[in-house]
Amino acid sequence: MNTNLLLLLGSFFIITSSVFAQDTYEEWLKKDRAQFNTFLSDDDKAFLDFLKKDWQEFLTSQGIKPDTKPKPVRMPEAKPQDKPAPPPDALKKVEPLALPAKKPVPPPPPKPLIPKPKQNILVPYFGRTVPFQKAGGVALKLQTPISSEQVSKAWEQLASSEAAQYVSQLQAYKKQMKLNDWGYVVLVHNLSKTVMPGGESHQNLFSWFLLLKSGYKAKVAYKDNAVFLLLPNENLIYENQFVTLDNRKYYFVSFGKTLDLSGKVYSYQGAYPNAKTIPNMKLTAVPVIKNETGKKQLHFVYQGKRYDITVRYDKDIIDLFKKYPQTELKVYFDAPVSPSASYSLLTALAPAVQGKSELEAVNFLLRFVQTAFEYKTDDQQFGREKYLMPEETLYYPASDCEDRSILFAFLVKNLLGMDIIALDYPGHIATAVKFRSNINGDSVQYNGSRYVICDPTYINADAGMAMPEFKTVTPVVIPL
Repeated sequence: MNTNLLLLLGSFFIITSSVFAQDTYEEWLKKDRAQFNTFLSDDDKAFLDFLKKDWQEFLTSQGIKPDTKPKPVRMPEAKPQDKPAPPPDALKKVEPLALPAKKPVPPPPPKPLIPKPKQNILVPYFGRTVPFQKAGGVALKLQTPISSEQVSKAWEQLASSEAAQYVSQLQAYKKQMKLNDWGYVVLVHNLSKTVMPGGESHQNLFSWFLLLKSGYKAKVAYKDNAVFLLLPNENLIYENQFVTLDNRKYYFVSFGKTLDLSGKVYSYQGAYPNAKTIPNMKLTAVPVIKNETGKKQLHFVYQGKRYDITVRYDKDIIDLFKKYPQTELKVYFDAPVSPSASYSLLTALAPAVQGKSELEAVNFLLRFVQTAFEYKTDDQQFGREKYLMPEETLYYPASDCEDRSILFAFLVKNLLGMDIIALDYPGHIATAVKFRSNINGDSVQYNGSRYVICDPTYINADAGMAMPEFKTVTPVVIPL
């Protein structure tokens, strides 16, 4: 047999073996994919089929502005001659309320849920690290150009892995740390950044998967080879672009980054089965994170006497709210205050109001909020509109009308036990208090009761004094 024939036969066997090996590999791949599918739940299979076909173009809507009228750069000062006449009848005194009994001891950081030998992921979360046990097989191969096919493949990869094992850990930490929905979303996002290399598109896909598996409504959209996370909300989110899907606003979630997604994006109608919870921005408890406190000196003058007080605030709460999506005012009015801030503020001011008439006590608190803080608009201080939680007003150098109204409402409710409502004027926020005595001055009627206007931004104004430019304006009432 000559050399050429040997080479020819050798080549034949090599090619035949290669083809056979390729056929064997393809058969194995089909069997392996079929085996993968046996691990997918019926919900995952149905959702995967849905993702492969039902994508459409949607037009992005620009963010909603909370108030289109600019706020005044400087606040007016009330003149003594404009103050309401003293009431003719005897005034009801403040009924004493129970105050914090002793200086609060910060609760210890939440205990790790995972035993130390298995703590192989540490996720940063507002000054502390949260340990997780690593789930197996969690990886994404996302190719460009991004398409619905790539997104559906990403879902299949995650659903076929152990990624869902993170959900029980996340939910346990949510309960232990007293996180609201947004706090949970941030924890999911931080876990995704820790676990998922490859960039923001990979992390947004993983966050989407975890949120759906946690029972939250969530979607993704893609544009220009990038994937974005979309969440609905029970509350309005201001100055945040959104798309309307399933007759509901789905907001682009950027975690403080500026996005410009004007034009069209690709997304889908429909939902993952059992993902029915719509996130909201309300806070029902103060999150337990690291509980590191800071302090600030405040002073003001009332009826010729100077008052100096030291207030404390929780630094973790400040960090949490720095990138909190801007939402409805009532969320801020209803927000709880940390034990350190509440104790320092209430115990410092309580001696000055106890035993006083309701009118004297309200005027004292008005003067504190009006004059102990520097006034700046949000544009001046932050370059954007930003409502402040009571805790934040204690921390930042300056505040504006809604911030002072939010803090004043907290003080009235917790020091005086009086009913209070917020008044939403064009370009301005104030409050009104329900007195048990007949108080002279400007007022509004709400639910059959008279509420006396108290403006925490109208410098040196007493109860019953509306700011001159709003005396004839009917405000929108925000019940508290």
